[in-house]
Amino acid sequence: MLKIRDIMTADVYALDADASTLEAAWGLTRRHIGGAPVHDAAGALVGVLTKGDLVNPEPGQWIKGEATVADVMNPDVLTLYADDPALSAAIGMAERKIHRVIVMDENFRLAGIVTAFDIVKAVAAGLDFGMAKKDNL
Repeated sequence: MLKIRDIMTADVYALDADASTLEAAWGLTRRHIGGAPVHDAAGALVGVLTKGDLVNPEPGQWIKGEATVADVMNPDVLTLYADDPALSAAIGMAERKIHRVIVMDENFRLAGIVTAFDIVKAVAAGLDFGMAKKDNL
């Protein structure tokens, strides 16, 4: 059975909760990624920030540079473990309508990330997810 570790990216760019939103926008854009896990000063996972979080709901307005990542991140994070089935990442993303799952190790430290793009690459490569049809995703 295909495991999350088989499709995840282990070298993860993570953001500091105290970083400015301008720093975060620069870091995400420079790396050509749409989001990243957020950690606190002790290294604990506290959320996820996406490029969408950096947009103010008011048309034409951006989040002010004085805001921190913690001010705009989403604290509700889907986490799985590297030895979980890869299919659980795909199902979790589909059910929650999100594009990334944070992968933790057995000590609940950041071990990797699986994005929707990782799922697409694995399917395109013909990797067997051991898929069973799941209705109403």
